Amino acid sequence: MQVLSCLIASISLGAVASAYDSNCEGSFIPIKKEQCIDALNNIDTTKTYKDQQEFSSGHCYLKYATNGSGDQDLSGQRIRDVAQNILDNCSDGHGSYGTGNCEKCHVTVNYRS
Repeated sequence: MQVLSCLIASISLGAVASAYDSNCEGSFIPIKKEQCIDALNNIDTTKTYKDQQEFSSGHCYLKYATNGSGDQDLSGQRIRDVAQNILDNCSDGHGSYGTGNCEKCHVTVNYRS
């Protein structure tokens, strides 16, 4: 039983260690949530998207990417939820958060000129 507990803990730690390193990094220019409303609305929550899908609008850069992991399907709803979490939780309104569907998959929100 103890071996099983150690094995489960090791697998769990490995999964956490290999997950995307979510962060609130980006441009030195902050972005306001209001600037990203149109970008969020560009996401069709009923569709499934693949690598390099961009939803940007105005000064708001919003993109789903897999960083070389190929086409990893992700629902528009999940992309929108992750983008909203960035806007809600990052003080300057920009960052990159993992999406959970692959190690390198993430959504990025940033300022664009």
